[in-house]
Amino acid sequence: MTKWKSYTGVAVVAVLVLVGVLAGDRGAVLMDGVIGGLAAGLFAAAAVFALFAYGDRRDPALLLVGVGAAALVVHQTLLSVLFVIVEPTNAKAWVALLGFATLAGLLVLLGDLLIVVPWRERRGRPPLQPMLVIVASVAGLVVLDVLAVTTETGEAVAQGFGNLDRLATLVLVVGGLIVMVRSLRWGGRFGWVAAAGLAVAIAGAATYVENTADAEHWLRIAGRAAAGVQGLAAAALVAFVAVGMQMESTRSRRTTDRATQVMEGRAEIASIVAHDVRGPAGTIRSVAGSLRTSYQRLGDPERLEFVGMIEQESLRLLRVADQMSLGLKTDAGTLAFTFVVRDLEGPVLQGLHDADAGDREMRVGVDTDLRASVDARWLAEAVRQGIENALKFSPPETPIDLRARREGDAAVIEIEDRGPGIPAEMQERVFEKFCRWRPYGYEDKSGSGLGLFITRSIAREHKGAATVVDGPDGGTILQIRVPLEEAT
Repeated sequence: MTKWKSYTGVAVVAVLVLVGVLAGDRGAVLMDGVIGGLAAGLFAAAAVFALFAYGDRRDPALLLVGVGAAALVVHQTLLSVLFVIVEPTNAKAWVALLGFATLAGLLVLLGDLLIVVPWRERRGRPPLQPMLVIVASVAGLVVLDVLAVTTETGEAVAQGFGNLDRLATLVLVVGGLIVMVRSLRWGGRFGWVAAAGLAVAIAGAATYVENTADAEHWLRIAGRAAAGVQGLAAAALVAFVAVGMQMESTRSRRTTDRATQVMEGRAEIASIVAHDVRGPAGTIRSVAGSLRTSYQRLGDPERLEFVGMIEQESLRLLRVADQMSLGLKTDAGTLAFTFVVRDLEGPVLQGLHDADAGDREMRVGVDTDLRASVDARWLAEAVRQGIENALKFSPPETPIDLRARREGDAAVIEIEDRGPGIPAEMQERVFEKFCRWRPYGYEDKSGSGLGLFITRSIAREHKGAATVVDGPDGGTILQIRVPLEEAT
């Protein structure tokens, strides 16, 4: 809503400028005054809201926009008040100073806008000091005022537009265009800074036209009315602050929501860890207790059998811990990927090697001309997770097929089992975290419900996908797709 209100404000000011252009000489003067007053109010609003938001968020862009807008408004106000209460001894100098006040304020605002974008990405660098920005802006205004008083006299003042004014308008045009080009690169709310830069450039050009054009009457009317286009700059800065605050609020809300999801996921993982660890830990304790109390009565073969049981359950316990740790990192998005273009045969076979296949028959068919940008470690992990899932939910006497082939512009890694299969309504749900669904006949199989979730997450990090389809002879085929890299 705030974003659309900002667009509406800019549109209203643009319409006012257009009406002024079409309204004739008197209308142009009237609209110039209306837009000038509106611009002053908008600049003041931009300054107040930007500085207020800066106090909360410490965003250097808000500081620069706020100080620049405040400098323009305060400068114009002070000079207007001084002109009323002070009887100037040099009337021409005062007239020159007042005439140059708007240009001076726009120049200082332009200077602040020029360094908004360089301060956009300054993480890790020393923070921008507010006092430095304020002092630099005030100093800039003082220097410009002194130049106006000391140089804009005599014939230049009589003509109403001197060399310093011409130079100022040129700087506004060039600098405003630079602000626009640099800000458009970042997009988002910085698009409004680009709009402000363009408006400042137009204001500079229009001011020049208004004061120097000797062409037809309509051109002077257009110049006089369009000189008020600074209202567009003010409206754009108000929009910048408003949209920035809205985006910051949305970003904070999303961060909070994500943190809540992660914490809830960790709580769920902790609950499952407690459940899955209890089995092997209880078995180890029971076997160790029996071995200790019966040690003297047991022969070496029985003792070795007890030790083997302890080793087996310890490995099971380690697998549970590793799976839960990997699940936590996957859910939090903290896995570090390093992508290298390489053949897929190595990672696929590494995944097979890492899987605990035991004596199960594994049938392998991997094409050797498949090259893709992958993280070999994590792609091998995705394959391992898929293989162990197939081993768990298929009869031990049946083989597992591992294939990798080309399909269009992608490589498809397939893991096929001869188990009972997955119903169509469950083929998407099995990729969810902690999915505890089990096919008929495998209800008592242990597991964290994270294997396929990890596999799909890794595939998506590779800009690919992971799905399951029905096997031609029953069972399930897990398909991991990754985009291929074209040979050069």
